[in-house]
Amino acid sequence: MFEKMFIWTGQKAALLIAGLAVVVSANVLFQAYTHKTTPLLAWKGGGFGMYTEPHVEDRSVWIILKGAEGAANVRVWPETPEFSAWRDLASLRGTNFLNQITTSAENVRYYPRDNQADALINLAARVGWHDSVIGDVVPAEGKVFKRKDISVVVYENRYDVSGQKVVRSAVFERNGGGQS
Repeated sequence: MFEKMFIWTGQKAALLIAGLAVVVSANVLFQAYTHKTTPLLAWKGGGFGMYTEPHVEDRSVWIILKGAEGAANVRVWPETPEFSAWRDLASLRGTNFLNQITTSAENVRYYPRDNQADALINLAARVGWHDSVIGDVVPAEGKVFKRKDISVVVYENRYDVSGQKVVRSAVFERNGGGQS
């Protein structure tokens, strides 16, 4: 009974292929049109944009150091010129340690998870931060910032279609907590 229904040869096969080509072409044209005329999110329009998320090249990693009077916001990925100059002037051990901070920040940028951020906070709590990087902010007690005074924030630049501008939004935040 079904044998005659599924035998596609000759004109029937050509008709099926032509119909399939029309449907696929119409879908491609619809996707191109909606891409140009509407703000598509990752999952709208059939989900084809889901493979473009996250945009790690548009991310930056910041360490926030809360001091006795105020806070210092230090961008560690990508490095600021001040951080890079500090690393270049440090001793061999100091340069190696600051490279560990940079590597850890890059890991947080790609994989913003609590354990990755905790590793970065642990490294940041072991450093006596240079004035060229943190300005006049000093630790609340001692010569280094305590874990509880350190936060990590990962920002991502995104284009706001309605406002027609690029906005920076936090995609991950981690506080050092009550540990010291």
